[in-house]
Amino acid sequence: MSTPTDGPAPGATPDQPPGDAPTTPVSRAGTVPLTETTRGTNPAPGAAVALADDEEAAERGRLDVALSVVRKIAEYAADHTAGSVRTHRRLAGLDLGESGTSAKVSGYGEQVDLRLEVPLAYPAPITESAAAVRDHVRERVQALTPYRVRTLDIGVSALTDPAARATPRTPTSRTE
Repeated sequence: MSTPTDGPAPGATPDQPPGDAPTTPVSRAGTVPLTETTRGTNPAPGAAVALADDEEAAERGRLDVALSVVRKIAEYAADHTAGSVRTHRRLAGLDLGESGTSAKVSGYGEQVDLRLEVPLAYPAPITESAAAVRDHVRERVQALTPYRVRTLDIGVSALTDPAARATPRTPTSRTE
């Protein structure tokens, strides 16, 4: 004999009569309803059965990496390669700070073309320094982004002696 209740049973929908429990499984976002295929398994307490990998990947969307990010990665990688240096920028005798590698990136699809202007240390073998920069930049761009480097051109923007840069210049006055 059933006794009347004051409200719907826990988990019941508004259209169900009071006292009746739902008969269909309830699913939440990111879980699979309990069905005959999953009923025999004993998941850990509180664990939800995950969606299939394909469905989950389709729900997440896609990742786009802008070419400006590729440019910054290439510049950073080139600046941190043995043989490359930073140069002082001066205009009419005024110190404007330092500059390093500059890069231009173009591409379509999954391939990019890079053009680097790199200041290198002098005296050092330029071809070996440029090859080290090329290898390191290619490796870092392909490791950190979904792009494949199709071409990588290197121009030497300056040859700088790191030893001469270490000694500070004293300003001289022309009026004395």
